[in-house]
Amino acid sequence: MKKRLRRQLGVWLAPVVAFLLRLLHKTVRWDRRIDYELYRGKIIAILHGNALCVALLGIDRGIYTLVSRFRDGDIADRLLTSLGYKVVRGSSEEGKREKGGSSGLLRLIKVLREGGTVAITVDGPKGPAGSVKPGIIMLAQKSGVPIVPVYVEFEKKLVLNTWDRLTIPLPFSRARIRLGKPLWVSEGEHIELKREELEEVLSSLSSEIPVRRALEHTQS
Repeated sequence: MKKRLRRQLGVWLAPVVAFLLRLLHKTVRWDRRIDYELYRGKIIAILHGNALCVALLGIDRGIYTLVSRFRDGDIADRLLTSLGYKVVRGSSEEGKREKGGSSGLLRLIKVLREGGTVAITVDGPKGPAGSVKPGIIMLAQKSGVPIVPVYVEFEKKLVLNTWDRLTIPLPFSRARIRLGKPLWVSEGEHIELKREELEEVLSSLSSEIPVRRALEHTQS
């Protein structure tokens, strides 16, 4: 009962959080401008802990994202919808029908073939942190579009003591955007090798960024 009440409260509060994130977005000093047309019809690969930082980049861009079809995804669904994202409920795990994997993958393939942009947290929903799941590689292979790895570093941030080290950007911060080269997955290529390649690129993007004058607070 308590868990259900907490979940319902989270769903009710999601639009409020989205409003606060929109206000925060207006205070960010980005290090570059993004030409969103260049990334239309592509798959954006994101680390789970960096998802909120990257989400600020895509407000009101109509980007599709994958959210669990179970009740624990209701809060994320409401929050992302309030930020102008389009939500597909399901899983990136293709073969797991009980998680909606097949239906989720098929819907995303359709979105990509129609020119839509899809963003996926590659190590979600439960980690391990930084460990890329094969679903995004299969999606790229079957849709015929590339994966673009993205990482955003905020100088002022709150880092939660969670499995993914979830980063919450703070107002009036500088933000550095790091983009990896598009990763194509051709028909017949080895899924595991491409999975490892994407994992290495995201690890490099997240570790190469100099964090000078960073104000990092860790909540335990």
